[in-house]
Amino acid sequence: MQKNKPVIILLGPQGSGKGTQGKRLAARLGIPYLETGQLLRDEAATGSEEGIYIASFLNAGKLVPAETVVALMSKKIREGVHANGGAVIDSFPRSLEQTDGFPGEVTPTHVLFFDIPNDESVKRLSARRVCPKDKKVYNLISQPPIQNETCDDCGTKLVQRDDDTPVAIRERLEIYHRDTAPLLDQYEAQGILHRIDGMPSIPEVEKAVWEIFA
Repeated sequence: MQKNKPVIILLGPQGSGKGTQGKRLAARLGIPYLETGQLLRDEAATGSEEGIYIASFLNAGKLVPAETVVALMSKKIREGVHANGGAVIDSFPRSLEQTDGFPGEVTPTHVLFFDIPNDESVKRLSARRVCPKDKKVYNLISQPPIQNETCDDCGTKLVQRDDDTPVAIRERLEIYHRDTAPLLDQYEAQGILHRIDGMPSIPEVEKAVWEIFA
């Protein structure tokens, strides 16, 4: 395993921008970006027995059971860190319970918490659209397509994910505040928590993130 590269956990309410910033940070540091939601959606799309089970929760806007998430993410984190020396891990663990499933030989070096109000989270996620063909993600507010509601690359009509409706978003936020927020106290006690205001522009937030690692 390569040494001296960070193992970074990203936390924050839905729509806080951690995905956008995580991808940019991973590219700058030369380590993989492991996003829990996308890995779960990829498995759901396989049509396997486990995939169908995962899809039943995603389509309802609910969190996939912890044991299923832990098994998938533990494998991906272990593979990514051992092959590359580090990783940017988006939204895992999501609860104190899930910390037990973090690979024992992998130690987080940084936890970045992106903070935004609930109303802003609903506003941002309600505007998110996805290309069903190439999975490229847009936002009608912050990262709109060139042509309204169509993919810049392939021209396919963009769609809204089932879990991006306002009702589903608010349900997920309730779960987040109940289960994920307590993680902050634990990581703060370890001295690895960095709080980041997610409200400024994408370039401004990126600058704040990069100052931690520069």
